[in-house]
Amino acid sequence: MRSVVAAAALAVLASLAACKPAAHAPPRPSTIDERQACAVDADCAVVELACCDHCNGGRVAGVHRDFAAEVHASATAACGDTACTLMACVAQPTAVCAQGMCGVAIDGQVTTPSL
Repeated sequence: MRSVVAAAALAVLASLAACKPAAHAPPRPSTIDERQACAVDADCAVVELACCDHCNGGRVAGVHRDFAAEVHASATAACGDTACTLMACVAQPTAVCAQGMCGVAIDGQVTTPSL
């Protein structure tokens, strides 16, 4: 009896050890900006949306690659001589398509910030 219980316990522990938490996409908003619409990850680009990069007080979003330059230029048009800190980031954002909307993944955490 003890060997059966021990074997069952080992099987449960082995299955739990093999599990990794899944990176779940956030729910899709009811309306999305057409500049963030996508079908696959390759449609998307990471765009900094502030004068300073996301590591230094700014923010980042996923944008369809066809609109990336336009969105970045619009978001940073008034920066001028803005001074930013120079802290380094270990985890860099990756562009992803999550439920038809471009987003970013940083350290496995997917977000779909709006523009």
